[in-house]
Amino acid sequence: MPARSTLGSDLLVGAAAGAVASAVTAGADRLLDPLVSDAARRRERAVREGPGHDVAAGAFARRLAGPGADARALRRGRALFGLLFGVGWGLVYAAVRRRQPAAARAAGLPFAVPFFLACDGAIAPLTGLSPSPRALPWQVNAKELANHAVWTAAAELVTRAVRRGI
Repeated sequence: MPARSTLGSDLLVGAAAGAVASAVTAGADRLLDPLVSDAARRRERAVREGPGHDVAAGAFARRLAGPGADARALRRGRALFGLLFGVGWGLVYAAVRRRQPAAARAAGLPFAVPFFLACDGAIAPLTGLSPSPRALPWQVNAKELANHAVWTAAAELVTRAVRRGI
């Protein structure tokens, strides 16, 4: 029988699970990308310079690296953003999962939808990184929602594996 988890262990597992989930989602994003039509991509480019996560990572990297940064520094900044995004949201997922165990059902799907709405519907528009999802083609939003579902499923699978001692 597994030992009862503590807040600290849950957060540690959540941080690790979030980092892994971000790596998994990067691969899933490449698989989902062809599902967005060229016309939808053109409509997206008319309102933002690229996918929200990419825009945020680029802005973070430029701010971190400073003016005149070389390509290597920008790549490192983007990678750091990805890691911090994964770890940060992993902590959030662990806390929500601990407080509301139902969030872990169906591979975390009850968390995935609010996660998408928080990132794409609130944080990105409020920070000026992306317009509201209403300004984007439905295919782009569907892909982003799928990415959030993949992220959450991966985080949940890692969490379950760690808890089972695998």
